[in-house]
Amino acid sequence: MLRILILSFFISSITLASETPHKVGLEYSYSDIDNSSAEETSDLNDLFTSHYSYSYEYKIAEHISIGLGYLKGDSSKADGIILDLLTDSKIDYSAFMISAVINFPLSTRNSLYLKVNALQYDYDIIDDNEVMYNEDGSDLGFSFGWMYEFDNGIGMKAGYEVLNLGNNIDIRGFNTGISYRF
Repeated sequence: MLRILILSFFISSITLASETPHKVGLEYSYSDIDNSSAEETSDLNDLFTSHYSYSYEYKIAEHISIGLGYLKGDSSKADGIILDLLTDSKIDYSAFMISAVINFPLSTRNSLYLKVNALQYDYDIIDDNEVMYNEDGSDLGFSFGWMYEFDNGIGMKAGYEVLNLGNNIDIRGFNTGISYRF
């Protein structure tokens, strides 16, 4: 009897995955860095960065979700070996995010999305293994793009992302992600 209940719960969760309000996601972003030629960030010579972000979203209406997330990035992994030989500087950053997401359906499984993030960030600019500048604070970011979600709850997305880390650092680039709705 217990096996039948577990099996029926599993089958119903798969067939109704698109109707459930919970979603977890993992994203990867490859971006360029704009340090706006500020004196505080002048030690940063890296041009590119990458980061991973983890998120949880809760659907509050048919096309609107709210969520929480965390991202962690490091520019030393994005430039490659040749550019890393030319410079020892890097930015190491992280942020907690509160987000609002609006989906614009194109079909049953396809949609465009707009995500707005409130960020609580912290970053270090490191040169020759020494922290040259550190900043933490709050700012905003956003992303938009295309999303496809299968009936079993697995989704994928591709988009463009902008993160503002205070007045001196802007990170802009492309992101891809996978998600699971349960």
